[in-house]
Amino acid sequence: MIRLLTEKDQKSVLDYLYHEPTYNIFLIGDIETYGFNVPFQRIYAEFDDEGHYRSVFLRYRENAIYYAHEKRFNEEYLSIFNKDPFNYISGKSELMAFVRPHLVGFSFKHMYFCEATSCVETRGDDTEIKTVKTEDDARHLFDLLQVIDEFNYKDKQPDVFVKEKMESLDMGITLFIEKNHQIVSTVATTAETTKNAMVVAVATHPNHRERGYASRLMKRLMTLYIQEKGKSLCLFYNNPDAGKIYHRLGFKTIGTWDMHQRQ
Repeated sequence: MIRLLTEKDQKSVLDYLYHEPTYNIFLIGDIETYGFNVPFQRIYAEFDDEGHYRSVFLRYRENAIYYAHEKRFNEEYLSIFNKDPFNYISGKSELMAFVRPHLVGFSFKHMYFCEATSCVETRGDDTEIKTVKTEDDARHLFDLLQVIDEFNYKDKQPDVFVKEKMESLDMGITLFIEKNHQIVSTVATTAETTKNAMVVAVATHPNHRERGYASRLMKRLMTLYIQEKGKSLCLFYNNPDAGKIYHRLGFKTIGTWDMHQRQ
C-alpha cells in the first residue's frame, strides 16, 4: 500500500529514514524543516501488510527523491509520478536503476557520494569569509552563480532565486568571499539534519580561480560543522579534479548517486 503521509507519521518515517541518515539527508532535512503542511512538499510511503515501511517518495518543489532499504521499486508509484510531476528525481544508484526505465524524456547524471567526519587544520579565523544573511547578499550570490555554466542559472529569475534563498536559510549556511563588492567564491550547505548537512553550490568566478578561495571556504565550512556542531558533511561530485580536492580535504567516497532531469 502507498499513501500520502501526514504529521502523525513524522516520528515513524524519520525512524525509518535514520537507519541510513547519510543517504537520506535530503529526505530527513526536508521533513524536519518543512513537515507535512506546506504547499510545496509532499511525502508518500509504501507499507507492507504488517504496516512496516518499504519505501519513501518525497516531492519538494520541482524535485523528487526515492528511497527504499531494499533494491526494489513498486510500480504503483507511477500513478503518483503522473499526478504529481517533477523535473528532477534522484536517489542511490542501485535504486534508480529500477526507476530509470519508467522515466521517459529524462537524462541522468551519475555522481559519487562522499562524506567527511573529520577535517584538516585551518589557519584560524578567516576574516574575509562572510555568511549570506540578507536579500542583497542573495542577489550578489545570484550574480556569481548565473555565470557558472554547470548551474544552469541563466534562465532563472533573480527575484525567484532570492526568495527561495531567503526561505532556505534555516536549512543550512552559505559562505562567500567578496572582492570589490562582488562575490567571487561561495560554498553552501542544505538539508541540515541533527546529524549532518549536504554541501552544495561550490563555485568560483572564472576570473578568480586558482587562488585557493574554494579550499578556504570548504575548510571553514568543515570546521563549522565537524568541529563546532559535531555533524558530518556530505557532497556529490562527478568531476575527477574536484574529487581530488575533496578527498584531500578529508572526504571519503561512500557510494554513488543518480540525478535525473526532465528534458
